Amino acid sequence: MTSPSLAASRNASSLESLLRPTLFVSELRSKKKASVLDELAAALAAAGLTRSPEIVAELLREREGLGSTGVGKGIAVPHARSTLIAERAVLVARSAKGIDFDATDGKPVHLLFAVVAPPVEPDPIYLKVLADVVRAVRLSRTRQRLLEASDFDTVREILIHAAAE
Repeated sequence: MTSPSLAASRNASSLESLLRPTLFVSELRSKKKASVLDELAAALAAAGLTRSPEIVAELLREREGLGSTGVGKGIAVPHARSTLIAERAVLVARSAKGIDFDATDGKPVHLLFAVVAPPVEPDPIYLKVLADVVRAVRLSRTRQRLLEASDFDTVREILIHAAAE
């Protein structure tokens, strides 16, 4: 049986390894959902995770077509798997003004966590990462601290600590 502290440590480490400074957008320029998805895909390309940002943006739009990844409380977790993605990653992006993302609660989204991965993985880490992200931002004080954080290192520390709780 896995102890609670060991399980928390595993949660933090799976998320920790996917958070990188090159995958952080401190303030999104776009204000509409479609252009935000384009901006996220462009950031993934700038970080070297894809050479096809237009197609990755289209994959994110297709996923949104199945149902919004705006999970409520100002959070969206757009995600996609594709052979056009070099490796698993989590891109963290913020919007102070908020984005109409068709969230389940109808409120604007301020924190976005784009989770991407290649389609062939020997383990179910992709789904675990999605769950870990949502769990990490479940508390309003964590979400507020993420919005107020001055830099990537602070954002990373907050997420890792929250995922371990």
